[in-house]
Amino acid sequence: MINLLPITEKQKIRETYRFLVLSMYLIVLSLVLLVAILSFLPSFFITDSKYQKILAESQTKEAIIKQSQEQEIKKIITDTNAKIVLLKSTTTPSSSNLFYKILESRPVGVYITNFSYDTTKKGNSSFSSITMQGTAENRTKLLSFVEVLSKENSFSSVDLPISNLISDTNVSYTLNIAVAPLK
Repeated sequence: MINLLPITEKQKIRETYRFLVLSMYLIVLSLVLLVAILSFLPSFFITDSKYQKILAESQTKEAIIKQSQEQEIKKIITDTNAKIVLLKSTTTPSSSNLFYKILESRPVGVYITNFSYDTTKKGNSSFSSITMQGTAENRTKLLSFVEVLSKENSFSSVDLPISNLISDTNVSYTLNIAVAPLK
């Protein structure tokens, strides 16, 4: 084939052709990208609306949980206050204070092996008693312990059965202590 055009013009036509092909390629690529983006938009909006719905539901549930926790806390506080009022209205001192007073007044050589605290109700009144068992090195130490407990204002009576005084040494004893009501 014979080339009638000069070489420079032929090159211009090729460059123009390449430019047109490249332009068409870019236009087609842009259209494909635009179609792809447009096809994902519905999915995006659906997902976003579901996210917003779930977010609103979770906030509602958090509010409900918080409200129920507040109600639980209020109930616990009310119950605790009722128990405190009940404890304040008792007519006998606390058992831990009584046991502490007994242990504090115990002389050396007197040993306690068992404590028992009992409260009985008769009508509107309640009566408490302590039964205590143990051993003493001798009768004198046991009698001094009973005497100290008898002088304590928290106890209305301290009963030491006479059968506990048979032995002079290594005395096994049982004390029955009536707790004095609070004034």
